[in-house]
Amino acid sequence: MASTGATNASVMIALLTIALSLFEGTSAFSNTIITRHMTNGPAILCHTNINTWHKMSCGSDDHDDDDDNTRQRGDRRDFLSVAKTVGGAVMMVASNSVVANAEVMRAVGSAEKSCREEGNCLEKGDWDGAVGWNWGGADRCDATDPRCGPDGQLRDTPLEGAPVPSISTTLDDATLLITHVVTMQLSIGKGEKVDVQMGLYGQACPASVQQMVDFCTLNVGLVTNSRLMLEGGYGVLSTPVTLTKSGALNEIYPGQILDFGVASQSIAYAKAVNKAKAGNDFLPQRRPDSQTIASEASPRPHNVAGLISVAHNGIGYGGTEFEAEDEAFASSFQITATAMPSMDKAGRRVIGQLMNAESMATLARLSSSPVNRGIKGIIPGQNMGPPLIKVTVNNLSIASLSKSETSP
Repeated sequence: MASTGATNASVMIALLTIALSLFEGTSAFSNTIITRHMTNGPAILCHTNINTWHKMSCGSDDHDDDDDNTRQRGDRRDFLSVAKTVGGAVMMVASNSVVANAEVMRAVGSAEKSCREEGNCLEKGDWDGAVGWNWGGADRCDATDPRCGPDGQLRDTPLEGAPVPSISTTLDDATLLITHVVTMQLSIGKGEKVDVQMGLYGQACPASVQQMVDFCTLNVGLVTNSRLMLEGGYGVLSTPVTLTKSGALNEIYPGQILDFGVASQSIAYAKAVNKAKAGNDFLPQRRPDSQTIASEASPRPHNVAGLISVAHNGIGYGGTEFEAEDEAFASSFQITATAMPSMDKAGRRVIGQLMNAESMATLARLSSSPVNRGIKGIIPGQNMGPPLIKVTVNNLSIASLSKSETSP
């Protein structure tokens, strides 16, 4: 396959080189002596300038005054058209050849396994094999199966969740007070639904927790634009951004982090009002003012699985901060699947934790489920991606707790 592709590429390059040379009129082909060997006479030399050449017939010279070398002049674009047609055919053949061969390999799922055994996946250009994927229909597990791992292999049993985080493991060994419990119902694929219970540390970081509560409340959400805009007073369309509308698990860092948020405010709005597009009048919410939230310290380090984490400046600042405002809330909060000291170094803040064994089991399952890596999968350390099977927020409910109800 590689040699065929190389041959086709060489032919294509040659055709394009000739075409460009003719078009520019500067190549070595501009003035050419065409020799035609006659079967019944001496060789006849016909001189032509290819810049104006289309067709030529070379006849024997009968020494009269007529031009025996008649020319049919044409525009050089006709020649380029021929080159383009031939080049397109070559490209189509090359493309079909590669696709056909790729389909054969993917169908049996043996190429990835073979190159991994030989240790030459990158040399062969087999990216799936290089990153440990098994894409063959016979080799790759069903991504909806709880036992299906991030490498496409089926485990013998589902992963067990890590222990529920202790509320007394803090920086100063004080007991944290859980003030709110958020029950987040997730839809996995088309039918399965699971609940994840999150307890929030409202006493330790009140501003961050209030922002999270607003973000998770249907008729509240986060609003940074003028309220008049929400009421249509300025001729624009705007709505609060909330996890209850098009919230989803947008990114999985296998074995490390689950990243939740609203990928696009405009898409969320269009879905909410049953439109194909939000329209040019839609105005997304800007990132919230971060002054108060940024002053809150993290009440505990990111040292166990099951911790709820937000960016230093709060919800809306979880990405690079170079994203468009429409996508500012795509990474709103994260849940750790293991100890993540790098999140402490990044200045992130723990604002809560998972509350029960069922939630921890769901965390273990989702953090080890297959992801759609794309090109990221071939870059060392860049193995994260959206879940291969869509995971969306189906419903959210929030309960406020009294001091006597803080134990997870």
